[in-house]
Amino acid sequence: MPEPLPHDAFHHQPEWCRVTLARIGDAVIATDTEGRVTFLNPVAESLTGWTQSEAAGVPLDNVFKIVNQDTRQTVENPSVRALRDGVIVGLGNQTVLIAKDGTERPIGPVDDSAAPIRNHQGELAGVLLVFRDISELYHKEQHLRDALTYADNIITTMREPFVVLDKSLRIKTANRAFYQTFKTKKEETESHFIYDLGNGQWNIPRLRTLLEDVLLNNHSVRDFDVDHNFPTIGKKSMLLNAHRFQSVDSQPDLVLLAIEDISERKQAEVAVQTSEVRYRRLFQTAKDGIFILDANTLKIIDANPYMTELLGYTYDEFLGKELWEIGLFAVNL
Repeated sequence: MPEPLPHDAFHHQPEWCRVTLARIGDAVIATDTEGRVTFLNPVAESLTGWTQSEAAGVPLDNVFKIVNQDTRQTVENPSVRALRDGVIVGLGNQTVLIAKDGTERPIGPVDDSAAPIRNHQGELAGVLLVFRDISELYHKEQHLRDALTYADNIITTMREPFVVLDKSLRIKTANRAFYQTFKTKKEETESHFIYDLGNGQWNIPRLRTLLEDVLLNNHSVRDFDVDHNFPTIGKKSMLLNAHRFQSVDSQPDLVLLAIEDISERKQAEVAVQTSEVRYRRLFQTAKDGIFILDANTLKIIDANPYMTELLGYTYDEFLGKELWEIGLFAVNL
């Protein structure tokens, strides 16, 4: 915010004011004690659609029309209070400026938006209003909000459980799959530390270290394998993936934690391993000769010990041969 200019400067040194305020990158409007416009710099002219000559002597409310972005209600001009109370007043958030041609753009404050102008005797002589166009920032934030909403809608419909954590690792939101999988409710989950969920069932030291590392160093967690016995749903095997992503409104970054339940997969893997062990034992101890042949070449790829005893070949001598090469199924001519 530039230093308030003396009242005399506006009325007796117009060229000095024009040169000084024309260099300012923010919009500047000055009024007299009745709230009538006495000065607009080029940025203010561009944003309001009023020229200096058109706006001179016009009530500020006609030149500087502002409404609340959400309610569309007229917002009290900060200059009014600055004139009334003689204090510095800030411009409220979610403020939209309506230009002379009806164009709307979000505007934001520059430090203290409206400041009283006083003359050399300390008497109130007017108000200096400073503001800036934040359309680009608003569009970026809106784009990010839309992207997050889009992502949230996707996450909501996914089968894998997802939670979003804030910088203190409290849960901001969780998807339906999380509540269904871990048999918990929204009120028992949101705003709680992840480590406190379910009587501390998520309080896993290594997981705590990994999540803190995600926030501090922006390191992603990939396929962190966790086996845990949950009081309500029993033993679960999970793969955890965590990644930090940008929040909105200049808030701290968030962490997206994805949880893949691999319990059935692990059980299946164990079952396969168990079956293979059992098969191998039967294969090795069987009192019948057994060959295993490649389905395409019909060459021997395995033989059990009984077959080596039966035919007198070593195991290595069997490998890669066809049956006729070891005297089986020979054709008599």
